[in-house]
Amino acid sequence: MGRKKNPFLSVSFRLVATVFCILLLLSYVSVLIDPGTFPPAGFFGLYFIPVLAVNVLLLILALLRWSSSVWIPVIAILPSLFFAGFFFRAGDRNSLPEKVVSETDGLKALTWNIGGFRSGTGAGVSDNILGVRNLVDAEDPDMVLLQEFRTDDTSRVRRMFPHYPYARMHFYRLRNGDYVGNVTLSRLPLLGSGHLPFRGTTNRVLYTDVEYAGQVYRFYNVHLESNNISLASLVKDVKGGGYDELPHELAEAHEKVKKSSSRRGGQVRALLEDISGSGLPAVVCGDVNDTPMSYCFRTLYRGRKDTFCEAGKGFGATYRMLWPLLRIDYVFVPQEAEVLEHRTPRVDWSDHYPVIVKVHM
Repeated sequence: MGRKKNPFLSVSFRLVATVFCILLLLSYVSVLIDPGTFPPAGFFGLYFIPVLAVNVLLLILALLRWSSSVWIPVIAILPSLFFAGFFFRAGDRNSLPEKVVSETDGLKALTWNIGGFRSGTGAGVSDNILGVRNLVDAEDPDMVLLQEFRTDDTSRVRRMFPHYPYARMHFYRLRNGDYVGNVTLSRLPLLGSGHLPFRGTTNRVLYTDVEYAGQVYRFYNVHLESNNISLASLVKDVKGGGYDELPHELAEAHEKVKKSSSRRGGQVRALLEDISGSGLPAVVCGDVNDTPMSYCFRTLYRGRKDTFCEAGKGFGATYRMLWPLLRIDYVFVPQEAEVLEHRTPRVDWSDHYPVIVKVHM
């Protein structure tokens, strides 16, 4: 005779599976909801991968138990197949051989949140500065778009990158006298530039107009509202057994995510208004601070190409902490552009990885 199932366990399993199924379904819907008008929507997208992982675990348990509730995690997981390509690419028909990429004309751009040169795993600030400079020199892109560039002397930008004759910067002065902000470097002449001011924050969008192949494009160097939570601290608490502080830190993190998600929604609207008002084809590069399961990503993606989806390979994650879960740095190009290359080299000079693309306009 088969082992009799415990009815209490069966009901408990079904209840847990139903809760996590609903949470995952809410994650799918959240991409359509502006967190600026409904802040809780920002949470569901942020927790998409962990909640998906729990549903996969529940599916495995249901199969092992021959549970009649197996349909619950199946219903939850199936829609995720439509979103998987935003996180992982196996290297499809859009991925070109390296030789073809190198021999094809195109504009090469590098965008990178360099974390103020203080978030890398190097020996110190000077080590991280050297690593960033060496990588830019080695890649030799036409456009370099950096976020969280920090310095005590703004003239250092040109000394670090002497091969780029054109530069635009927008900095904020910190209390200790340092400057932090966005920097755009170009080999192509800049026809115009400016920035989008966001109230109550140091996050900014710096834009520059560049003529390429007979067409003027507006490049947006984007750093949207940060979540301002310390993932390193949370991971340290878990690894070190500091569970007493963990509930307090999680509650504080939730409040910060709620506030930042709401701000990002407004910042994306301001960015789209500028794109529409400029009348120029837009290339949006930088740190959006939201995953592909978010309103911000979906709104920026609409009417444009995500270079990772066009030519990426493997995991698209751009944030070193909790890799490969967090993809928050992007390049969006006009629909008519052909994406030849998309790479995110896993280097140690920041808590973000650079995004390097080559595009045939």
